[in-house]
Amino acid sequence: MQSTIPSQITRNLRKTLGELALFADLAPALLDELAQGTCNVIYQKGQAIFRAGDPPTQLYVLASGQAKISLTCRRGNERVLELVDAGQVFGEAELFVPGPYVVSAYAMKPAHVLAIRRDTLFRVMAAESSIARHVIEMLARRQLEAEADLIAQNSWSPGQRLLGYLIELAGPRRGTAGETTVTLETSKKVLASRFDMQPETLSRNLRDLTEAGLIVVARNQVTLRNAEIERHLLTHPDPRLLEIGSVRRVCRGADRPADDRRPRPRDLWSQYRWINGAGRQRALSQRMAKSWLMLEQGLLARQSRLVLRQSVSLFDSRLRELEMRSAGTENQATCAELSRLWPRYREILELPPNPADAYRLYAIAEDVLDVADRLARGFATSEGTRKGQLVNLAGRGRMLSQRAAKHFMFRQMGIKVANCRSQLDAANAEFGATLNELRASAPEAHEFAARLESSSNLWQLFRSAMDVDDPADFPLVARKVFRISEDLLNRTDAMVELCVELPASNDGAAGRATAA
Repeated sequence: MQSTIPSQITRNLRKTLGELALFADLAPALLDELAQGTCNVIYQKGQAIFRAGDPPTQLYVLASGQAKISLTCRRGNERVLELVDAGQVFGEAELFVPGPYVVSAYAMKPAHVLAIRRDTLFRVMAAESSIARHVIEMLARRQLEAEADLIAQNSWSPGQRLLGYLIELAGPRRGTAGETTVTLETSKKVLASRFDMQPETLSRNLRDLTEAGLIVVARNQVTLRNAEIERHLLTHPDPRLLEIGSVRRVCRGADRPADDRRPRPRDLWSQYRWINGAGRQRALSQRMAKSWLMLEQGLLARQSRLVLRQSVSLFDSRLRELEMRSAGTENQATCAELSRLWPRYREILELPPNPADAYRLYAIAEDVLDVADRLARGFATSEGTRKGQLVNLAGRGRMLSQRAAKHFMFRQMGIKVANCRSQLDAANAEFGATLNELRASAPEAHEFAARLESSSNLWQLFRSAMDVDDPADFPLVARKVFRISEDLLNRTDAMVELCVELPASNDGAAGRATAA
């Protein structure tokens, strides 16, 4: 499989090796020597790169593809210890101790590997001490990661460990707002083995993270809802960190660059985010009613039940946070009123849906919305800046996406039909006015303008979807309305997060926005 390397390949190897952090400072002559002692090897999916019991003779660099480091347990099952991605070095520890490999490495997909002979590597290390230092640092990080994994297995829930993996997978692309999508390159079976759990346990934990509003899963694509994750990390340990006493150390994932000035989690829950948090209660109050009505009609039962459970959990946890935040402030009485209403609403939502409760649901959902709206306005008024009013305004638009769907369902069920028609007209008028005011408030932000345009186009589709000429078409139309409303919720939620993240220089522009 290994062959003599022609000069052109040697030059290519020299370039590739020089781009690795491990050899970045190496003199040209030493890079040439290293390339001469390196082989290009292609492994097919499932092929062993080395096996337990083999003598270690080479350092491996994965140029492309993916590999796994695994251990065969006594019962014959495999435990995946590490997933190796392109650009990573592996098999280095075994080069420095006598004895064979105790683990095996396999290609997870067609893999291009650079195999550097041990004698060549040792000669280069002897000639350039910085390489030895880099190798020591690499081994030390592996040791810390192994310790962090051990602590995680004994201290964190499987869901928390899985969230840490997804955060690590996103890397520096993940911000504190909006969404970041990552691709799971490995099968659930392999990923479950990496976390020492069964595949069905992995699936259950992915569902739990989805229900908590932290991620959205579509096949092998996982979308991280960054603002919700940052809020979650305020009250849960960051799975990438090892904390012992006052020591706080990053053990997994790349460290932030020195010039990265993004706020740390404890700095993120600013007053703007409290306005957003209170405002999200408005949207959740309507989303829960919408999902309950879908269940009562027997439509999209699995998805509706998931959305309902997720929304109840989010509303409940955020209400407790808002109670603590508003204690001793002018918003305390409003928050207390919301807390008194919530058990009555939750009781209906958790009962098996039936038509008799639909009328009670209509009244309580309107009452909860009214108080949640007053609370969000109160936070915006207390914050006292133009930007705070902009966040509240955008949050009203998010709520309307769910309110319209709720009134559509009630109207088609024959409940308060005239009122539902007027509320649908009012929602349409307010949504259009909100978008126009937001356009005028932040015209220079390109991403913001794109979000507004996307939300506006989807709203037009949403309106047209709610036209039902034949009652027999209602089940089909209701499913479409539900799905569009969820998509619109995500788009408007991202729009609110962009408002939260607008720099302070945009506060003046936000001055044209009024408290909705």
